[in-house]
Amino acid sequence: MLPKAVICDMDGLLLDTEHLSELSFMECCNEFGQPFNASLFGELTGQSESAHLRILTAFMPDIAQHFDSRWKQIYHEMLADKVPVKAGIPEFLAKLQASDIMLAVATSSRTDKAKHYLKMAGIADFFCQISGSDLVAHAKPAPDIYLLTLAELQLAASSLMILEDSNNGVTAGLASGIRTIQVPDRQLPFQHFADNPLYFLAETLTIAEDFILSG
Repeated sequence: MLPKAVICDMDGLLLDTEHLSELSFMECCNEFGQPFNASLFGELTGQSESAHLRILTAFMPDIAQHFDSRWKQIYHEMLADKVPVKAGIPEFLAKLQASDIMLAVATSSRTDKAKHYLKMAGIADFFCQISGSDLVAHAKPAPDIYLLTLAELQLAASSLMILEDSNNGVTAGLASGIRTIQVPDRQLPFQHFADNPLYFLAETLTIAEDFILSG
């Protein structure tokens, strides 16, 4: 049976923005005379803006606030004129919509920014609901944003699927009790995900599409 709705992450899944986040992070490291720390950036991926500052404080307590502010500034400047969409996403969303599958977004970004970037990317109208981390007490990897979206859609968890790219996002999806498909972007999936019956690894968007439409 086809899912009644698919909840999508935004950055790295719908929008090709994770590489811009990494580039802006590298540029910021260079400005502050800090070495690029791949493990640190991996921990930041998929987290909310407020969580970014908390994580950075543990690594660079003296400059964390200034570093975080400058990182965000560089990142948003990169997106000022064009928001890149992941390859195949408009066609993928159109196919799901044509199959009467509702679409929603649950992102670690703020709701206003998510709506703005999705509109700039030309895909906002596909979604009946767009929810950001500012609407919940705890951002990903906590399940709050998915539980909120589930309540807003007024559907049973068993009738939904989640699409994620980051490990933090998948952790949130699985914790919500909803079937979660991971289409990796810039991270290798955690091996323990495979032990969860709600988890499905799709190496490409096409594989994810086939899995969703096969019911």
